[in-house]
Amino acid sequence: MSRKLSAALAWTVIAATVLPSRGVAQGMPPSLAQFLQHTIALTPDELSGATNGQPVVKVLDPADRREIAVFGVVRIDVPRQFYVRRATDFPTALRDPSRLRFALFSEPAAASDVVGLTLPHNDVQDLAQCRTGSCHVKLSAQAIADLRAHVDVASPTADSSVSAYFRARILEYVAGYRARGDSALAIYDDQESRTAAAQVFAAMLSRSPYLYQYAPSLERYLEHYPSDRPANISEALFWADDDLPGLRQTITITHVVVYAPPELPDATLIAAKLLYADHYLDGALDLTAVVDEAAGIYLVLLRRLHFDNLPSGGVMNVRGRVTGKLRERTAAFLRDAKTQSERAYAGTR
Repeated sequence: MSRKLSAALAWTVIAATVLPSRGVAQGMPPSLAQFLQHTIALTPDELSGATNGQPVVKVLDPADRREIAVFGVVRIDVPRQFYVRRATDFPTALRDPSRLRFALFSEPAAASDVVGLTLPHNDVQDLAQCRTGSCHVKLSAQAIADLRAHVDVASPTADSSVSAYFRARILEYVAGYRARGDSALAIYDDQESRTAAAQVFAAMLSRSPYLYQYAPSLERYLEHYPSDRPANISEALFWADDDLPGLRQTITITHVVVYAPPELPDATLIAAKLLYADHYLDGALDLTAVVDEAAGIYLVLLRRLHFDNLPSGGVMNVRGRVTGKLRERTAAFLRDAKTQSERAYAGTR
């Protein structure tokens, strides 16, 4: 197994290390407590808070200064199967207060999947000055050339024409990813240095100082997608118009996978992989473990965002602004996950 992939699935230690200690009822398994203390550096008060059902969020310090990483954990009083069943109800589970619009892609992707996708007027106007190596919208050189050749951004119909172009290209993009995997991901030419989304994703997977171990069956799928698909996996591709924390709204395409690896019988793993963003992001990865505890579950979350440019300090302190907002939203997500899951579960009893 390659070093990249063994580190790539490092995060599944959450599952491997927090399998419940059957002698510990209503308390945090010792293996999880050790991991949170020594790897994530949570304080005793934070550990106690997580055990008592309080969301605990910590900003991590990645080696890559263009990356922001936030870790969170909370205990939820529901069975794992109940939480996972709700998580795989994608039309409901993917709704989020920061998500202005979204839709799942059918298979094969169809025009009806993207009927609601439109670019903001400001983005359309930005395209008037768009050139390879200098563009406010994240595009390949070919897309920039196509837009300049076929779309008059000064015309009264520019907004609808550009949105129609994006809808068509997104359908092609999703079809390419489903057929060829990461080799079909975008190469961004909006800045002076070209950036391949596949390389950014591979680099993010290769470095994870916070977690270790891996789930081999999921490793194979992530490495060889669309080949080596495990049985009993739930997944979806979707586009969204996301209100990123402290930034302008961004069109994204994401692949989400929910899977209980046979080698980790007491855990279900959820990965959300960014395939495309039209602003700011070269890559992003949300990794979640839903882990059995004697009387419920622990929800353990790692969110990582990789930016094309991330100024810090001074009036352009984008890193500080985004980090603060991401921390707030992660805490809100954990609170909502606990409240809504426990309320829904109580209604079934």
